[in-house]
Amino acid sequence: MNRRRLWLAFLPALSAVLSVPVAHAMDFSACVHAALQRNPSALLAEAQAAQAKGAVDAAQGHLLPKLSASFSGAQSNNALTVFGMKLSQRVATFNDFGANQFDPSNPSALNIRPNNLDHPGGYHNLGTEISLAIPIWNGGAVRSGIDAAEGMLHAAQAGDEVARQKLTFVVLQAYDGLVAAKAGLGVAEKASRAADAYVKTTKQLLAQGVVVKSDLLSAQVHQEEAALQVQQAKNAVANARANLALLIGKPMGTPLNVDVAVQPPLPAGDAYALEQQALASNPGLRALREKVHAAQANVDVARAAYLPHINAMAKQEWNGTTLGNAVPSYTVGGQIQWDLLDFSRSGQMDSAQAGVQAALANLQQAEDKTRLQVQKSLLATHLAAQRVEMRQLAVRQSEEAQRLVRLRYQNGVETLTGLLRGQASLDQSRAELVEARYEEAIERGALFLAIGKMDLQSLTGAPNTGEKK
Repeated sequence: MNRRRLWLAFLPALSAVLSVPVAHAMDFSACVHAALQRNPSALLAEAQAAQAKGAVDAAQGHLLPKLSASFSGAQSNNALTVFGMKLSQRVATFNDFGANQFDPSNPSALNIRPNNLDHPGGYHNLGTEISLAIPIWNGGAVRSGIDAAEGMLHAAQAGDEVARQKLTFVVLQAYDGLVAAKAGLGVAEKASRAADAYVKTTKQLLAQGVVVKSDLLSAQVHQEEAALQVQQAKNAVANARANLALLIGKPMGTPLNVDVAVQPPLPAGDAYALEQQALASNPGLRALREKVHAAQANVDVARAAYLPHINAMAKQEWNGTTLGNAVPSYTVGGQIQWDLLDFSRSGQMDSAQAGVQAALANLQQAEDKTRLQVQKSLLATHLAAQRVEMRQLAVRQSEEAQRLVRLRYQNGVETLTGLLRGQASLDQSRAELVEARYEEAIERGALFLAIGKMDLQSLTGAPNTGEKK
């Protein structure tokens, strides 16, 4: 056992030296996990969910007080500005009003324009401010905005699940497609070996004078056709392997060894039970329901424009010519604002209500399509199962018939044409069985996708380790 482990550990290095690619064994679960970690559609859905989460956080932030700080510096000779600076610094004097120019004994003193007030000269102020804005009630707009954002978040999360289930279905198609392609290659190789045997047998019979040379030529033509089918099957395997490698983030030339085909179980329940399960569990429908909820919340946001908004504020300031001699002051207050007349509000309300109707229509349409898809998929799965049974019976019948024809040909009582016709029928039956098994797995996967259960747990019984909930 130790020697075997040592050899397995040494094999990749030896293969690299000899430039021989090492085959990567991948089961279905590993392929799904790899695809979910790097596929663009899954990454995009995950990013959209993260964006929606950020929108919820932003909406919730509007409920909380907003604290801000600022620092400003200004220089001015504007009379009003300079007087305001001195007042905020608490350094205004009577002389700033031109008191030194006022003479009570002069009857015309009231008409004198004070130079200190009208022409104060340049003055500067350094101001520091900390302000706190406190939302109290805004007609329910903030709460409704949070509800709308949370609805879109849940819709995005459901959309993420939709993308993940669709990607799992695509991986199922690619994975079982590779298994089916390899099985098809096995069928083609078996047919090629049979064609080689027919050529050998025909040569022997020709030497015995039992058949004519044209029979040998026909057998050789069939041999070439079988070899061509083998090459076509190899190309199909290479294409299927490249498709799967691309999905899981491997170079397309990576040699992948897949396990046995995934054969999803048939979901339990009749058509009605599966339909109800789809309506309850399908993440696409769940996303649309959340969008309806978000649209209804947007109506409440629009309605808030008709209601009063109440807010409070508190502010602390420091003003001075230098930072060291700044004078503190504070301001506290509240505001009630009620827009009594605003013609734009009715349009916003109409738009929001139309959004609800559109969301409901989209949901109804999707539910109808889902019910129809469940019905079609269920019928298709039953038909696919019947097709597999029929193909299995056809293969057994063709194998027995060809065995008898081959014995008759070897005894010289059957023509080569009959032998080759029987072999072609057997090859076709085997190929159709491979295709029927693949179609059965895909149809069952499509049914799981329709009812919203396209995951590893449902398909294989394996836990969804590594997948997002």
